[in-house]
Amino acid sequence: MKTRTLLALFAIGLSIASCGKDDDIEDKVEQVHIYISAQTDFYYDLFDSSQQSPYEGMQIREEGQAQWRCVNFNYISGFIFEKGYEYKLLVRKTTISNPPLDGDVYSFELIEVLEKNKTYLFQNK
Repeated sequence: MKTRTLLALFAIGLSIASCGKDDDIEDKVEQVHIYISAQTDFYYDLFDSSQQSPYEGMQIREEGQAQWRCVNFNYISGFIFEKGYEYKLLVRKTTISNPPLDGDVYSFELIEVLEKNKTYLFQNK
């Protein structure tokens, strides 16, 4: 009986201590360069397992990454995408310490458009 009580108290104390540590974790904020392709692509909602409803989005990649990924047009706060232009952006990237289960780990906010170039593919349109 005494052992169970001690174990229960230990477990309660451990859970309380671990909850307090989560409050101390802060978001990580850094400035990064993001490249935006002139062409769009399609992506699927996280919960659309049958992939029946594609969404059009912009293709982005961070400096140093080779792989493009398709994201919502509103993915970078303060940035307005124009099809046919390639961009290089300076953004504030926040790594969210405690993200929502259905949300992204990162958020991006535009600091400055460093380059905006019309691509040859779209110049006559």
